[in-house]
Amino acid sequence: MDYMFELYEQVKDDMKFFIASDVRAKILISLRSGSKNLADLRKEIHLSSSTILHGMNQLEQKNFIFRESGNYSLSQTGEVVANKLIDVMRSFYSLNLCEGLFLNHDISCIPPELFKDIGCLEKSFIVKSTSTNIMRPQEVFSEFLSKSRNFKQLTSVYNPSSIQTFLETLEKKGNVQLIMTEGILDKLVENVGKDKLGKWIKDGNLQLMKIDEDVKISLTTGDNFIAMGLFSTDGTYDLNIALISKGEEAISWGNRLFDLYMQKATPVKIGSEEIQDEIVVME
Repeated sequence: MDYMFELYEQVKDDMKFFIASDVRAKILISLRSGSKNLADLRKEIHLSSSTILHGMNQLEQKNFIFRESGNYSLSQTGEVVANKLIDVMRSFYSLNLCEGLFLNHDISCIPPELFKDIGCLEKSFIVKSTSTNIMRPQEVFSEFLSKSRNFKQLTSVYNPSSIQTFLETLEKKGNVQLIMTEGILDKLVENVGKDKLGKWIKDGNLQLMKIDEDVKISLTTGDNFIAMGLFSTDGTYDLNIALISKGEEAISWGNRLFDLYMQKATPVKIGSEEIQDEIVVME
């Protein structure tokens, strides 16, 4: 911890250099898309020439930009700084967007390496229950489910509506991957039946995984969306709020989270050549 305080003291002036100036930050962001002259910058960031030139001089002194034939460009260091600045912006935007989902909820199920890339969720939206429609999150989720033919779900919650959609998808030869805790897996077998599940697994349309960890999340990714719900800190699943996104980066983020848990899960099959009486965990 002492090292972090020492590190802060060494870089705090560099951080203030950007945080304290909208002008310098906007110049870096603008030049990230390519070299520009003064007129281009003035038009894009809506500031006076004198203000922009003052910021330019400061950035040149730091070797973040250079000037050539009347055009301004990012140096190699400037490119790194601009990309990191945008990453921080996206992260704060996503955290503000997801505040209602994360605050007072169990976020331990999301590994630190995924939180580092939380900016990937910037094109998401939060769906909440209302006093006139407490089922709104589930309704929006179901609408997205109905438009996809391939699903991945990590869950310790049994949702009859989504399970029904998965069953319909499997009947149509779609592909479904499920990672479930033991109790939810038992509920699935009880309600769907071993014969159907065994056939879909044998045909390659269903991949069923069991996870021993008590994951406090319900994560679903489809062809064109990601949906995520969390448990409240009191240990109950919160049906009143969900995150949904159609953004490519958000979907990729969700798939990465799913894959991390896939590595911890145990493949399950029901039967082999013939349907057996018990679930068999593959060694």
